[in-house]
Amino acid sequence: MKQLLFFLITFAAWTSSLSAQDSNSVRSRESFDAAWSFSLGDSKGVEVPGFDDSRWRQLDLPHDWSVEAGFDPDAPAGAPGGYLPAGIGWYRKAFTVPEDLKGRQVFVEFDGIYMNGEVWINGHHLGKRPYGYIGVEYDLTPHLNYGGNNVIAVRVDDLKQPSARWYGGAGVYRHVWLKHTAPIHVGHWGTYLTTPEVTDESATVAIVTTIENSSKSEQEILVRQEILSAEGKVLARTESHLALKGEKTTGTEQKMILPHPKLWSPDAPNLYTVRTSILSGETLLDQYDSPLGVRTLRFDKNEGMFLNGEHIIMRGTCNHQDLGPLGTALWDEALRRRLVMLKEMGCNALRTAHYPHSPEFMHMADELGFLVIDETFDEWRRGWNFKDGQLVSSPDDRGKARNGYNRYFTEWHRRDLIDHFKRDRNHPCVVMWSIANEVPEAQKFGELETVKELVALARQMDPTRPITAGINHIHTANETGFLDFLDIVGYNGGGGSCFLYEEDHKRFPERTIYASEVPHSLQTRGEYRTNTNYRERKHAIPNLSEEEVFPGTDAWYESSYDNAGVRINARDSWHLTKTLPYVLGEFRWTGFDYIGESGGWPRVLGNFGIIDLCNFPKDTYFFYQSQWTEKPMVHLLPHWNWPGMEGKTIPVHAYTTAEEAELFLNGESLGTRTFKEKNPYLLEWMVPYEKGELKAVARTGGEVIATTIIRTAGPAAQFKFEADQEELDPSASELSYLTLRIEDADGNFQPKGERWVTLNVSGPARILGVHNGDPMSHQPFQSDTVRTFNGLARVIIASTPGKDVVRKNEKREAGEIVVKASVRGLGSQELRLKRTSEGLADSVFKPVKRAPRATDVYDTGVPPVD
Repeated sequence: MKQLLFFLITFAAWTSSLSAQDSNSVRSRESFDAAWSFSLGDSKGVEVPGFDDSRWRQLDLPHDWSVEAGFDPDAPAGAPGGYLPAGIGWYRKAFTVPEDLKGRQVFVEFDGIYMNGEVWINGHHLGKRPYGYIGVEYDLTPHLNYGGNNVIAVRVDDLKQPSARWYGGAGVYRHVWLKHTAPIHVGHWGTYLTTPEVTDESATVAIVTTIENSSKSEQEILVRQEILSAEGKVLARTESHLALKGEKTTGTEQKMILPHPKLWSPDAPNLYTVRTSILSGETLLDQYDSPLGVRTLRFDKNEGMFLNGEHIIMRGTCNHQDLGPLGTALWDEALRRRLVMLKEMGCNALRTAHYPHSPEFMHMADELGFLVIDETFDEWRRGWNFKDGQLVSSPDDRGKARNGYNRYFTEWHRRDLIDHFKRDRNHPCVVMWSIANEVPEAQKFGELETVKELVALARQMDPTRPITAGINHIHTANETGFLDFLDIVGYNGGGGSCFLYEEDHKRFPERTIYASEVPHSLQTRGEYRTNTNYRERKHAIPNLSEEEVFPGTDAWYESSYDNAGVRINARDSWHLTKTLPYVLGEFRWTGFDYIGESGGWPRVLGNFGIIDLCNFPKDTYFFYQSQWTEKPMVHLLPHWNWPGMEGKTIPVHAYTTAEEAELFLNGESLGTRTFKEKNPYLLEWMVPYEKGELKAVARTGGEVIATTIIRTAGPAAQFKFEADQEELDPSASELSYLTLRIEDADGNFQPKGERWVTLNVSGPARILGVHNGDPMSHQPFQSDTVRTFNGLARVIIASTPGKDVVRKNEKREAGEIVVKASVRGLGSQELRLKRTSEGLADSVFKPVKRAPRATDVYDTGVPPVD
């Protein structure tokens, strides 16, 4: 895939460091993901180094054990957790630390453990972190066995369910890092960059650096700051001397002037690097890199949002962090694929609903050019009650999820918010901090002390960005005083808030607003109804026909005509955002389908996405592309396979960036449509069905800019099997997404094609996940079979590291991966991929090898049965 390299903004983030794999290097930070042992279930004494884990499963992190199991209608997580199991699990890893690292500081950093992650090193308890979305660093130095074996153990407790209102996964599901530094070093998340003054000629870059001295002695040091261009050229430098006390942390403030800055924006995310060096005399003690972007932001209560002096509308989506068939286990390439799809749709903004997403997510948002509303909490202490037909706050602290974060909020909220801000406040992409989502505290019988505390703390951590929250039932929150504490008010759709923009703008003229979670439209790929299906019927739009044209559509599937959802559809929501200048933008719920929050069995997925769980776009994706890009395009819906419906009138819709489109059925023109004030977002024809070819020709200024054709397909006669990436490097965790597509004998897509596919992989690779986008599919994600749904299915392949031994009967070369797909009645096909390396990176911290067992698997997703 193309690596879109963009970046920047007024702050800097995703702190990186030298990657040297040398115990004598200034700073080393290396992946600690490989070669862990795992056991599902709880045992005593697991943290003790001598515990026998020889019968445990071996795997690499990140890891989500819940996604490996089957769906169960009786699972305690229920609909919120996608009917998948949770539980308690243990991870252990044995490793050596070189003798020559004595005198240096050694740290382990977990980017995310869901949830209640508890860590030991050599039997010493290091700490526990309940919140599953915040990373934590532990100092291993006092407890290490230098020159010998060491054992780190992690207990994950996700037993009590539901622990969230969505699927949270379970396990050490983000990356783990091991680093070593000199005793004097930049602290964890130890830089804070701002650009208080920006002009065309220069930008003032202010740097606050936190320096830790772990030694007992006082020392004079030199702190050097440099701004580097993308090519590595030094553009600015400043130095200052600092006296450090022993075993103390010291802060220092410095400034530099960057000449003629290239500004960061979604269209041009330019990147600089701030390099912090600590020297004692001529000796370099530490070096720490932070990305820097330069931009200006202005939020106007009447005119909207301005980035670098130019008006911009946030065209955004809310997204949960699961990666579909991979669960919450973070595969960087899978995440990047998703963000690139959104970018190609014209999306320029993301809301991290409803918790901090991974460091990699933030880094990619910087690079690709997304404006981010960075959210910390979904719930505080209170839960929901109904009183006199109105949603109000509960009087007690029972929370929104039965066993959710509310149990830990009082003890942990300050540290979690502080750590979140420290981790992300340098990120170019972050434009607002969101401290809450739909908290009952904002409503009647709620309380104001918590919002006061969090806003004050947020301003202390970063006074440069506005504070917001996503609020539902705005009409009642307007009366409590809660919203007065926010800099910018996010309007979630709940309670009809999406219909109050104009009224509230007049009523509260000092308020700045945006649509933080609107619309909540639903759609199932390849399914259609002409009758509107809104949860809140009082807001329903007119039906597309007097009688339902597609009565056979399953009740659990949602229509792709943009006529299904909660209270407002994609077109009407975008119309409000586009035409009301004081609305900063909108963040639709959601970009992708996600596991959980399904609405009840048999559905196991949230079907709100404009892209399905497998990364197949739905029709609404093309609506947004027609509005959010200038790409020449035209898209037709529905498909044109309706046997037995000959002569029945079917609404045919087109989304296009052109001024007009002409529709042809079997070569005969059905007329040209242009956009009208009454319906400025789609073109419509009412077409009596007859099989054959539908063609749309889109024109601007009389010139054809795009054409699309859909044809009636015959019976399924063949299938297409394709890979989006043919070379895989396991050291880079590269993936290949394989597509299975059912076709007729002439190669036409069969939109109702449903076939079971059997898969076989030979060579250094494994199947990570399979799915078809069906929200009612109960097939396990990790399987060697998959059923196509509405003509499509997805298989995700990863290469495995280590030496590749080719058996005598295998018809392949060393390093070659052969994936065979067999469909009964349609034959078999093979894809040949190539592993480009053995993927065995050198490391200062050597894993301790254990004797292999016959039941060992390399993370196939199926733990060995003892």
